[in-house]
Amino acid sequence: MATQKLRMTLGLEGGKAYTMSLADPKDGLTKAEVTSCLQNVIDKKAIIVGTAYPVSVKEIVVQTVETQALA
Repeated sequence: MATQKLRMTLGLEGGKAYTMSLADPKDGLTKAEVTSCLQNVIDKKAIIVGTAYPVSVKEIVVQTVETQALA
């Protein structure tokens, strides 16, 4: 059985990175849609990681994971 995750990596103040994941992204989701949403989060300082705010979008990918039970 294969599952998908939307992985979004944000650049933080101080040069570190933070990755968020969402399970089962909708079909047809575009990079532009996700970037727009993440830029809104950055502009409004809607999240903080430790003491650092996100300052940039570094990477957006859909990851497919295949799970197979052992016999």
